[in-house]
Amino acid sequence: MNNINYVSLGEKIKSTRKERGYTQEKLAEICDISTGFLGHIERGTRKLSLDTLFCIATVLNVSIDYLLIDSANKSDNFLEQMDSVARSLNPSAYNSFRKTVKILAEHIDEM
Repeated sequence: MNNINYVSLGEKIKSTRKERGYTQEKLAEICDISTGFLGHIERGTRKLSLDTLFCIATVLNVSIDYLLIDSANKSDNFLEQMDSVARSLNPSAYNSFRKTVKILAEHIDEM
């Protein structure tokens, strides 16, 4: 699942879970994941499998699209903003910007 803003996805899962009256413990139990892992999903600090996303959507009685729509749109919006910033730079600044983004991307899992 690429181009997903996992923070937005997690926020959507959390708000929907609360609207439906589920605790983290209950939803995690039904989907056979740990409460801690669900907490990470809701904070956007861990990625989830398609199977887990399907289970969460099914339990919460929403479509996967419902959970993903804003997440994908926000991710696309972020990429558009990054592109806009990059295009506004002079060639030297652009090269520095590109190198910085590349280094960050290579080390994102360490953050």
